[in-house]
This record gives sequence, structure tokens and C-alpha cells, in this order.
Amino acid sequence: MEKVSTESVKNALAIFLKLIEKTSISNGEFPDFFEALEDEETEYVLRLIEEEADILIIRTGDSIFYSPGTENTLLGYKNEELRKEMHLENNNELYTAYIVMLGILIKFYSGENYNSKCRTILKTEELEQFITSKMAAAAREENPEQRDEELSFNFSNVAKYWLNMPAYDEKITRLAASRRTRISLISRVLQFLNSQELINVDNDAEIFTTAKMDAMVAGYYPESSRKKEILAYIEKLDE
Repeated sequence: MEKVSTESVKNALAIFLKLIEKTSISNGEFPDFFEALEDEETEYVLRLIEEEADILIIRTGDSIFYSPGTENTLLGYKNEELRKEMHLENNNELYTAYIVMLGILIKFYSGENYNSKCRTILKTEELEQFITSKMAAAAREENPEQRDEELSFNFSNVAKYWLNMPAYDEKITRLAASRRTRISLISRVLQFLNSQELINVDNDAEIFTTAKMDAMVAGYYPESSRKKEILAYIEKLDE
């Protein structure tokens, strides 16, 4: 498309800015935006913005969602910011939190690209047991240095850190308030994902994915071969 109207550019930019502000918009709240997207030129300009800004714009039903691309350090999170958001002390904790996120993906989605939802609910305890079994298997593997180098991920340190923590602290009832237990780390990750409108959590015990999460996974995740390799490695551990 060589030329587009000024009105289409304005509409696409308005939608983009509103998504940056709110991360998601609905037809009920912003019907004018959805009407504008029926215009081919507006849709085209929005896709150009998506590509150049390294963001994901996902439309599903009556909602549109926005998420930064994995390499986007301007609109996305840097490691330091993520640690602050999840109240993590160092990158070792952060990389362990990544494993929790990947564990959630594996448990909820299946298929070659993890784009087929296979369940509606996941118990927190089941997630903890799943990750523990995988990290124990990772710790038993031969040639861990070679594995970590090939996957560009320090599974050795993550597995050691996870396995050295107790599952939970019986003295503390509010999970997010506890420290250095597997369940407390999972709780902090779940709080972050909930703040991003990716999951809902019932009483710290049951995890549900949102429409935004399902749409992102079905359409875009994993978007890199490295992510696929790490997901596949975790899933196949100790089979």
C-alpha cells in the first residue's frame, strides 16, 4: 500500500497510544476504535507501528491487547525493573521466576508451538511439584555446562536455588509475605502476571489464564526459536 489517508494514520496512532496507556481496550469502552479498524488503511498503519515499535497488538473478539516484544527495552521491562516488580533480590531469583512462567505455559498449553489450550485451571501446589520434578531432573543431567551454554540459560544455578528452598513455610499464612520458599516465589510471579492481566488467581491456590494470555500464546508465543528450545527442554526433562 503506497499511500494512506491522514485520517487513517491519526486513527491508528490514537489506537496505539490508548493501548500503551491501558494495555487493553474493549469494543464496549471504545467503539470508535473498533469501527476505525474496519478500515483497511488504518489496520495497515497499525501493523506498521507494531513492527517498528517491536510490540504485539492482538485482537480477539471484542478486545484488543498490547504487549511489548521480547527485545523491547523501551516499552518492556528490563531485568532490574522486573526484579523490583516481583520483589526479587537478584538475577538468580529472576531467572528462577522465568522458569515458573514457563512452567505455567507448559501446564496450560500444548502442541508444537504451545498454542493449544489444554486445561482451564492449575493448582499452585501442582505447579510447584511440576517445577520441582523438572529442576531435580535438570540437576541430575550430565554435562550441565554444555547444556547451559547451548540453551543460553543457567539451569545449573536455577535448579540449585530452587531445590535448596523449602516448598513452603507453615508459620506464614500469607504466601506473598514469606520469603525463600518455592510457593512464595510462585506467589510473587502470579501477582506480577495478574497485574499484567495475563492470569487470575483464586485464593493463592488456583490459577486461571485470561483471554489476553490465551490470545498472546495462540498467536505469538513462543516467538523465538530459543524460547521454543527452552520450553521443549523443560517439558522433556526426565521423560
